Amino acid sequence: MTSGTRSLKGLRRGNKAAVLFLLMREGELSRVRIAAKTGLTGASVTQLCKELISEGLVEESGEVTKSVAGRRETLLRFAGERIAAVGVNIESDNTHVSLCTWNEVLAEEIYPTQMLFERGIDKLNERVAELASACGGRKFVGVGIAASGIADERSGVSVTSYGILPDGLPLAAKVREGTGCEVSLINNVRAQARALITGCEDDFMLVKHGPGIGCAVISDRVTVSGATGRAGEIGHIVVKEGGEPCRCGKRGCLEAYVSEKHLTELYRSKTGVELPVSAIYDAFGGDSAATGVLDESIGLIALSIGNAAMLLNPARVLVTGGIFSRKPLFDALCEAIDRAGFGGTFAISQVGDDKKPKAFSGARHIMLERVFGV
Repeated sequence: MTSGTRSLKGLRRGNKAAVLFLLMREGELSRVRIAAKTGLTGASVTQLCKELISEGLVEESGEVTKSVAGRRETLLRFAGERIAAVGVNIESDNTHVSLCTWNEVLAEEIYPTQMLFERGIDKLNERVAELASACGGRKFVGVGIAASGIADERSGVSVTSYGILPDGLPLAAKVREGTGCEVSLINNVRAQARALITGCEDDFMLVKHGPGIGCAVISDRVTVSGATGRAGEIGHIVVKEGGEPCRCGKRGCLEAYVSEKHLTELYRSKTGVELPVSAIYDAFGGDSAATGVLDESIGLIALSIGNAAMLLNPARVLVTGGIFSRKPLFDALCEAIDRAGFGGTFAISQVGDDKKPKAFSGARHIMLERVFGV
């Protein structure tokens, strides 16, 4: 009986998510069109929409159309502007704290991570509480924290953030105690991948660069975590046995060769000139030293992405941040993937800053969790 009840609840959550994703992606639809596109019965769609309207997640648009039979059909839309959440994206250089609806970043604050956490998490709790109180009449969902490193999503513990926060920090509980908000913790790259989900059938791999490199895998809208929550740690696969030391404690990891810190140090060792990594990116193709440094890193990244894609078989690969942010570098990556023999195996595209992945990451994570049931 318990197992059956869980299965029915899970099926209902899946159907609810299917309707919400459909409306989110396609805009206004009638109940008849929702049933046709989801394969659900008309009765099921009617009941689901009734519940979603009562929860304030769907609304009747007030516009009508006529079916072939001449029957009037009321259009429905996803009311993503009615829900709000605070998102926190913690990385080694900067931390983004934002207030978002599903479609809009209402407020975003960016702090140097070291400065934000110099007094523990008191400053973070202060900013989270302030933003949460500014959601107006919207339904406040909670706080989603996206943190670099290994996060135990069930317990809300930051297992390791590779020196950003103390290992074993019960981060979700600390923020919950300090703000009174519901809190959910997830790895930052997984959160950014979840922020890009647009449907139940989504199947992709997101690779994020800068300051380190990480990866997340989405399969049929589900985030792949692995047995101990470390699935997708592409930055810590070994590409050179006995190679450079990595912050994770191993030697020869991909991240040890492609991190932004390594790129700036390598450029300085070759030229004697100190340049910020953004200037090195801009110099690609025009400065022989910069081109050599970046070509080597791009080659290692291309091999790692290709091998991971062969194992995981995603429908597409998305890349974002750092070395992927300039078109000449992205083009060089695609060429390196082709040279390595992976050309045509998967589609690859950039995710630009216009998608605001760091601002939306934590907020959309907790919205997906608490609203969509995903």
